[in-house]
Amino acid sequence: MSEAVHWEGIHSSRDMNTVSWWQEAHQVWADLIVDLHMVPEAPIVDIGAGSSMMVDALLAHGFTNLTAMDISTAALARTRRRVGTAVDLVVADVRDYVTDVPVALWHDRAVFHFLVEEADRTKYRHNLHESLAAGGHAVIATFAPDGPQMCSGLPAQRYSAEELADVLDLRLEKSEQREHVTPSGKTQPFTIAVLAR
Repeated sequence: MSEAVHWEGIHSSRDMNTVSWWQEAHQVWADLIVDLHMVPEAPIVDIGAGSSMMVDALLAHGFTNLTAMDISTAALARTRRRVGTAVDLVVADVRDYVTDVPVALWHDRAVFHFLVEEADRTKYRHNLHESLAAGGHAVIATFAPDGPQMCSGLPAQRYSAEELADVLDLRLEKSEQREHVTPSGKTQPFTIAVLAR
């Protein structure tokens, strides 16, 4: 089964507030983006946005140039119903996706850790570098070294912040470990790396 079919099935068949990665708008880690002090019109792309509330939170913080990219049409349709045309929506596989314009921020909460093959990580790194403006940032969140080895029926790679900086060939500016509590009450440790060109 392809990744697109896998994720389309999940997003088409389940209520989003029941999936393991769900966060309410006040729970998303938008503070890491706000702390970068970007201008409101800075181009931002949310990679693997799904029907996440991240773009809602960023709109509430005054950001106006937002793109949500996901492999699932069904996921982005849910986002469209919430935010209308305030956010650009792009259906794509991150391994094939380069932004139309250089972005000030590439945000990815839990896509990169699903790329367990070296060839896929290489494509991701290339597309990230092609998309990121000079002086731009990437905020990448993956399972921490003590996090789960599987998620949503797929294997996941676990990283420290230093490992993320190394594999993505970017400079580590800041890192944190945060815990996500799933709707079912399980705790998932995450590494979050704030990276720069």
